[in-house]
Amino acid sequence: MPVELSVPAEQDEYVRTFDAEIDVLSESELLVRGRMSDHRFEFEHVWKVTTPGYEVTEARASQLRGGEDQFDPDLCYRYAGIGGVRIGRGFSKRILNELGDLPGRQEHLFLAIEMARISQQVYQFPPEFDDRFAVSSEGQTDQAYAAWRKDRAYMTDLINSCYTYRDESEALFKSREVRCGFDPQITRPKPGDNRVFWRGKRLSIALAGNGYRCQSAMDDRIHEINVAFDLNADGVIANASSEGLRLPYHGICEDAQLRTSGLDGMRVSEGFILQFADRIGGAGGCTHLFDLSIDCLRLFKFVQS
Repeated sequence: MPVELSVPAEQDEYVRTFDAEIDVLSESELLVRGRMSDHRFEFEHVWKVTTPGYEVTEARASQLRGGEDQFDPDLCYRYAGIGGVRIGRGFSKRILNELGDLPGRQEHLFLAIEMARISQQVYQFPPEFDDRFAVSSEGQTDQAYAAWRKDRAYMTDLINSCYTYRDESEALFKSREVRCGFDPQITRPKPGDNRVFWRGKRLSIALAGNGYRCQSAMDDRIHEINVAFDLNADGVIANASSEGLRLPYHGICEDAQLRTSGLDGMRVSEGFILQFADRIGGAGGCTHLFDLSIDCLRLFKFVQS
């Protein structure tokens, strides 16, 4: 099953970027602003999001660049209809239902997915919640263990969602040195605080030999992760690698990076989401490695030979 890039490249390479930041409006409301662009378009989405339920109460979209034949401006008017959507199961379906079958809806969906991912990076712990996990030790492993337990208690969907947050990883805090790769104050934002969280991403797919070189990178206040792999014209992956330069829990998160090379030799099919979940996602892998990889695969189409 040969693969083809489904978006036009410019000078043999396709590049897409995403940048976003979050301000704190109140003790339970965030303002999330994000932009996505490639050589054809640039969109901006702005959300108001309530915590801890992560519901998008208000949404607006702007088309800053893009031909109307490829990106219908009416999508920006329809986008406001996503208000009330919760981040989680059914999110993408709701976005597509509101946007309708207009040219450019896929790109708006890609940006909305990134908005959802970043929105859940800011926690607003109430003081009494924070107090439940107070530790007397100043040791970095004890501090990291307290942060890990708070993460799982505040956002229960994290439990067993990846290698770091699986139940079995609790024992690793007793056998290893673990340190937080983030400032603990990130979980104590105050109303009026601006840019409490930011994120930049860059995805590139370049023609290379008998196929494509895929690279996807993310840099934010907690993570700096890069993943790369070759995808040949027959859909076989080679030279897969990843690097976690900044991670939430140094001493544990690195383990999941070791699985990336297991992609080598895999023939990608239309069911690539399940394939990648099995190799680098799930409770034994890394959610961010999975997302960064899948973002590349979403830009390919699979052609029956």
